[in-house]
Amino acid sequence: MPVNVTCPSCGAAVRFQSAASALAVCGYCRATLSRDGEALKNIGRMAELLPDQSAVQLGTQGRWRGTAFSVVGRLQLRYDAGFWSEWHILFDDGKFGWMSESGGQWTVTLPQAARPEFPPFAAFKPGTRVQLAGKVFEVSNKEEAVCLSGEGELPFVVGPGYLAPVIDLRGPDGAFATIDYSSDPASCYVGESVDAAALKLSNTRDLASEALIATPSRKADTIACPACGAPWALHDQSVLAMACARCGALSDIDGKIAKVRDAARQGSLVRPPLPLGSKGKFEGVEWEAIGFMRKGVPHESGNWDEYLLYDGKGGFAWLVSERGHWNFVRQLNKLPVQSLAGARPGYTVGKDQFSHFADYRAEVIAVLGEFTWRVRVGETVHVRDFVAPPKVLSCEQTDNEWTWSQGYYLSPDEVTAAFALKKPLGQAQGVNACQPNPHAGARWRVLGLFMVFALVAWAVHSWFSGGSEAVFKRTELALTPGLESTTTSEPFRIASDQRRVEVDHYAPVSNTWAGVVVELVNRDTGASFDAASEIAYYSGYDSDGSWSEGRQTGNAVFYGVPAGEYHLVVRGELPPDAPQGLSDQVTLRVTPPPFSNLLVCWIVLLVFPVFAFMRSYNFEVARWSESDHPMTSSSEDED
Repeated sequence: MPVNVTCPSCGAAVRFQSAASALAVCGYCRATLSRDGEALKNIGRMAELLPDQSAVQLGTQGRWRGTAFSVVGRLQLRYDAGFWSEWHILFDDGKFGWMSESGGQWTVTLPQAARPEFPPFAAFKPGTRVQLAGKVFEVSNKEEAVCLSGEGELPFVVGPGYLAPVIDLRGPDGAFATIDYSSDPASCYVGESVDAAALKLSNTRDLASEALIATPSRKADTIACPACGAPWALHDQSVLAMACARCGALSDIDGKIAKVRDAARQGSLVRPPLPLGSKGKFEGVEWEAIGFMRKGVPHESGNWDEYLLYDGKGGFAWLVSERGHWNFVRQLNKLPVQSLAGARPGYTVGKDQFSHFADYRAEVIAVLGEFTWRVRVGETVHVRDFVAPPKVLSCEQTDNEWTWSQGYYLSPDEVTAAFALKKPLGQAQGVNACQPNPHAGARWRVLGLFMVFALVAWAVHSWFSGGSEAVFKRTELALTPGLESTTTSEPFRIASDQRRVEVDHYAPVSNTWAGVVVELVNRDTGASFDAASEIAYYSGYDSDGSWSEGRQTGNAVFYGVPAGEYHLVVRGELPPDAPQGLSDQVTLRVTPPPFSNLLVCWIVLLVFPVFAFMRSYNFEVARWSESDHPMTSSSEDED
């Protein structure tokens, strides 16, 4: 039940909306009021809040998991690599929790009544697995945060300089948890990462109106380089480092104060191919390039560029360029699911299965512009890349943090169009880790065409075959040793044009030969087709055993025989020393084209899908050649 009290410092009304709140900050004099039952104690003055671009304010309302809530308090926290706000929220059912926003990442958590015994803060490392609330979480970062300021009512006593050693954990399906070591025993909060739109926030700040009525002193967002005096407009209060575009000096930012940490060195200033300040649209959001880093792998040639993008509302993303290839990358708000299946173990995000590509250390070579952490030239981070073209999944690991991010491939033309550049970006060289295989789709289309044409070839072959073979005439020629014999068949009719007419001979010769000439005569036109055959067969025994050579059959083929009335003239002879006479059995028939013709056609057609698949395969070989799992190219296989 809400309780109204009077500030003992200035007399202003202070409202406690939650019975669980232990502290409230007076909205007029910034007095920090600790409540013990009905008694109030002024424990000091809370520092002024740092201005930010958050749309949330005291009184903002929203909904999470079907229950409405109101924002009743706020903490501003900072750690070495960032700055964020924690909003104390009160639900309609009387429960309280925390809503956090940092770099466009939102989380909602509730306190856990049970306080299990956790290992000491120092014992945790990023990647450590912890079971909470029936789920397995993974430590994503470990920080010692410092309270900068606060407002409204809070569930515990806190003030400027208050230390909060915290462990952040991410679980499956966007689950999120925090272990807070500022109390003994440690407190635990469990919830999930959420999209701001899903919270259905209302009664938020009108940032556009505030900008219109801002006083001249609000121009504190413009800061001067302490090395050369060049002005620089900071885009967000979470910016903690700036590399001057004029002199290259790298400075730490603390509110309105900039201190040089790394003075400009000869050759340290870089000119990014995509100028800082460029604005481009991705996924329907306009992004501005505010920071630039050039990275490389220590002791190896080659480097790549990373641009920090800002959406003007507290959200950040990355645009990565390597050899003219581009990736649009955003931090994940849920933990990927590890998968050990396949030759390259990886992770699953939604329906996408990512395969491990490479592990390496990335070193910062040069910086320019603004950054949300205290970036240093020469700092390194361990990177693990996984790919599911056209998507990429990366995990950047330091001693205190594991950050998962996911991106997708962009061509130079797509980036040129997104930023409306007058001069096109340079063409891509080589193959990128998550570049879509341009031949992958073509290989299946070509295979489909092969199947179609293979069926067409089979149909044509069947049509030319004309079904089963037809025998037109059988005749027999008696052969006598030393004499030429001739026989003429009875007339017969070939009713339709024939593409292939075959003549078969069978003469049971043994250790001798027979010569036969067959003539197919058209009785109407006198045109004829003729072919000669020699049939020979020999056999015997020697010291190695039995042997034989030759055959007792012969064959001839007539092509393009027109329809008409025909007869066969068969002439043959046996040598004089033939042991005996015999007969030659002659068969005239129409035969289909041999299956070998169709097989040759299929083999020729198969060349095209084989070529398409080899081209796709070689593209994958080029992709994986720079990974930890190189493939073997087709040329290497042949070698």
